Amino acid sequence: MSTNTNIPSSAGPSDGTTLTEVLEAYATAGFTGSFSVTEDSQLQCHECEKVSAPAAVQMASLRRLEGASDPDDMFAVVAITCPVCASTGTLILGFGPTAPPEDGDVLRALQDVRSEGDLPANSAPGEAHGDVASDAR
Repeated sequence: MSTNTNIPSSAGPSDGTTLTEVLEAYATAGFTGSFSVTEDSQLQCHECEKVSAPAAVQMASLRRLEGASDPDDMFAVVAITCPVCASTGTLILGFGPTAPPEDGDVLRALQDVRSEGDLPANSAPGEAHGDVASDAR
């Protein structure tokens, strides 16, 4: 199972926001669970441990992060809901040329419901709203 353990907790975009800050903002908004990508491009919920096809999972928000010191550090933090247990949480996906292919498969397959919820579509809760998510897909 791929869990993106190579993602540094201090990774952040060029605007100075850290990965930790983005995850904390989503947790404050109720996205307290976590998910990981399996080797066969499926999603595992860490609450119920069930594996689901990404096409069955709803994406409520997406926040892109690009490393200030290394532009190859490109991540997407995605706020999603488990289709089995309804747990809400975050998933960290790599994107761009150095990302694992499984991460790109998952990102392309998620149900994009960002326009239907209360969360900012392209920012973590509490951040200024951006319109950069379409670049990550």
